[in-house]
Amino acid sequence: MTTINQQWTKLSTDLIQDPNNKDLWKSLIRASESIDNKHPLTKSSTLEEITILKSSYTSFLAKFPYEFKYWIKYANWEFKLGNTAQADSVYITALDELPFCIELWISYLRFKIETLGKDINSVLEAFEKARSMIGFHFYSHEFYELYLGFLDNYKDEKNGYEKKYYVLLRIILEIPIYHYGNFYKKWFDLIEKLSNDYELAKVKLVYIMPTKDYVIDKKLFLELKKSFTDAYISTQYHVFELYNFEKKLITKNSILSVQDINAWLAYIDYLEIKQYPKRLIELVYYRFLYKDMTNDLLWLKVSDFYIFHNQFNKARKALNEGLKRSNNDYKVLIKLVDLEIYLKNYQRAINLLIVYLQFNPSVPIPVREKVMQVKQLIDATSTTD
Repeated sequence: MTTINQQWTKLSTDLIQDPNNKDLWKSLIRASESIDNKHPLTKSSTLEEITILKSSYTSFLAKFPYEFKYWIKYANWEFKLGNTAQADSVYITALDELPFCIELWISYLRFKIETLGKDINSVLEAFEKARSMIGFHFYSHEFYELYLGFLDNYKDEKNGYEKKYYVLLRIILEIPIYHYGNFYKKWFDLIEKLSNDYELAKVKLVYIMPTKDYVIDKKLFLELKKSFTDAYISTQYHVFELYNFEKKLITKNSILSVQDINAWLAYIDYLEIKQYPKRLIELVYYRFLYKDMTNDLLWLKVSDFYIFHNQFNKARKALNEGLKRSNNDYKVLIKLVDLEIYLKNYQRAINLLIVYLQFNPSVPIPVREKVMQVKQLIDATSTTD
C-alpha cells in the first residue's frame, strides 16, 4: 500500500470518530492530492489514487457544500486530469448549491473561456446567467472586466458583440460597485475619442445614444460629458453609501461574532429601508448566508423577504434548504408549514410534520401544537367540502 493511502486511511478512520471536524476533512483532501506528500497527482496516476482524490472531494463537499474554494479546487483537479466535461459538471453542481457566489462564477467563466470551442454563444449565456445572479455584487468589478474583455476579444461583424459591449458598459455605470471609476474612464475615453473623429462617431454613437434624433457636433459631446458627469456623481454617492456598510463586513473570524452578524443585519435593513433593487438585497442575504448557513433566524428572514415579494416558491426553497442546514430547527419547520397552509397545500404541511415526528424523538411543544392546528384545519376543510 502506498504512503498516501496509509495516511488517507488513517485520516478516514479518525473521521469516523469525529465526522464534523472540518480540519480533519481538509487534511484528508491534502493527503489525497499527492503521492508520498511530495508529488502531486497527474494524468498518469493510478486509478486508485485518482479515485481517492475524487471521493475525498465529493464526500467533503456533500458535508460542507458552502466551501466554495474546494469546489473550485475540485474542478481544477478534474481539468488537470484531462476531464474537461467532469470539471464543467463540478462547476454546474457548485453553482446550483451556491448560485450567488461571485468567486465561483468568476472561476467558472475563466474556465469556460479557457476551454472555449466553436460555441461562443454558450459562454455568452453563462455570462448573462452570472450577471443575473451576481451583477449587483459590490465587488463585481472583476466579473464585469472579464465580461467586457470577452465581448471585446470575440466580437466580429456578425455576432453583435460590439453593441453588447457598449450596452453592458452603459448598464455598469449605474450600478454602485467598487472600482466604478474604471468603467466611467472607459466611457469618458470613448466620448473623447468620438468627439475627435466624427466619422467614427457616425458608426459608434448608435450604440450609446438612446435615440437617433441628434446632430453630431461639439455641443452633443459636451452634453454627453455633462450627463455622464452627473451620473458619475450619483454613482459615487451610492458607492460611498454602501461602502460604509461593506467595510464592516470584513472579518478574520471563521465563526461570525455577534458584532459581525449585526453588521450584516444592519446592512440588509438599510438596503430595504432605502428600497435598493430587490436583486441586490437578495444577493446580500445570500452573501450573509454563505458565511453562516446554520443560522435558523437568517433563513427565516430570507423567507420573509421572498414572501413579502410574493415569491412563494423561492420562500419554500429557502425554508427547505434552511431546514436541512439548521439541523431541522423547529422554527424553520413551523414557518414552512405555515407557508404551505397559506398556499392551501394542507397535505404537504401535514407530511412535513409527520416526517419531523418520525425522525425526532424529542418534539418541541410548538411542533405538537402545530400538528393539532393543521389537523383541525384539515378536518374543518373536509367538513366544509
